Amino acid sequence: MKPRSQRSVVLVLLAAVALTPPGSPAAKEVVRPQEIKSKRLVIFDTPAYEKLAALWKNYNEAYPSEYAYANWMYAARYAGDAQYPRLLAKGWKKYPANPTLLYLKSLETHGAAEPAEERALLEQAVAIDPSYMDPWFSLAIVHMAAGDDERLDLALRRILASGIISDDVMDYNHNVLIGLEPNAILLTNGDNDTYPAWILTRVLKVRYDVAIVNRSLLNTDWYPLHLVERGLPRFIERGELERLRNAILQEAKAKGAGVAPGGPFAEPLIAKIVEAARRAGRPAYFAKTVFPTETLERLCEGGLDLGLATLVTPTSAPYAEQLRRVYGTWLGSFRTGGLDGWRLRSAPETDAGRRLVPNYAVGLLGNVDSLRTHAPELRAGLFRWYTQHVEELLPGSFKANAATAWCKQSDVEEIAAWCKQQGMGKRDLGKQDPGK
Repeated sequence: MKPRSQRSVVLVLLAAVALTPPGSPAAKEVVRPQEIKSKRLVIFDTPAYEKLAALWKNYNEAYPSEYAYANWMYAARYAGDAQYPRLLAKGWKKYPANPTLLYLKSLETHGAAEPAEERALLEQAVAIDPSYMDPWFSLAIVHMAAGDDERLDLALRRILASGIISDDVMDYNHNVLIGLEPNAILLTNGDNDTYPAWILTRVLKVRYDVAIVNRSLLNTDWYPLHLVERGLPRFIERGELERLRNAILQEAKAKGAGVAPGGPFAEPLIAKIVEAARRAGRPAYFAKTVFPTETLERLCEGGLDLGLATLVTPTSAPYAEQLRRVYGTWLGSFRTGGLDGWRLRSAPETDAGRRLVPNYAVGLLGNVDSLRTHAPELRAGLFRWYTQHVEELLPGSFKANAATAWCKQSDVEEIAAWCKQQGMGKRDLGKQDPGK
């Protein structure tokens, strides 16, 4: 009887396949989409995340699982899906022990002064999967908000030991830091120019005299006062901070204005930090990774573009001396192991490390004309550094514009010979220099 039973099942299955018309949903093959990773690792634009979210939604419908649902939610969050909060709550209820969903749920209260709920979700996530690193980044902020330096440093050590921050990203942050004046204040933008800088200054003791100020965190109600408590020149008092935040919110409500790209409170506070640094005689810099706005561009007026950062406070050092210091450090002390490593050179342009590389070219070419006047002998070495470590990693159009900028320095024999090999004629030299 058993063989006949099996034969009957096979016949039924074959009949079902035969009855499925070509092109129907059941006949379509649903392929698993690309796994969604943190923007610390891979960066797509919003339309790409919208497409990925739709693909993971379809995949989850075809093959429901907590893995598929978590990827769908991660992509939906980056896509800015209006339904994301509702869908996340639904998924969390269905899969309460999924580390990714726990982490995403924790982000709803990220940055709060009383992060008990966030901490509980994050600690549950790392207890389930200690190798899942996204929650550790948030735990570092939770411990910072609580003033728990020991746990903060332990979280940073855990991140460092995991290897999730690539050598090229660590090297980039190292190179930014060593180019700054002593006791500097550095304004950073996001995860890839902040967490590595914290690890370097706090854990590895590289330029521990530098104070890191994260632009995004300035929008929280605790971080500005935390900075003052940790030694930043006093730029605001508690009562003033509360009044400032209330006034900004009331004005935005009255005007019906949206949230500023850097957050509602960051830019007024950055202006206060720069002014306090000026009064205290401390150098304040904006990292090249900080995206410009009208307010920040105004603060940069009269500043000095120095390599991978812009000095926005007055300095008594002559400009020529500043250039020699910065670019001498560039040639003598910059780390290039990550730039030259196989990981970065085989990575797609969406890789977070690749996104940092153009800043090196901007940092060189923004001052190459000034170097002609103040330190002409450094240009050949800097050009050699560029061609050896950076040129190959640049996007095509950026590379072409960079070549045009370099070829304006044709009084340097080595550069002139290279430009001739590139077929760069005089008519090419009027093209626009590479932008940020």
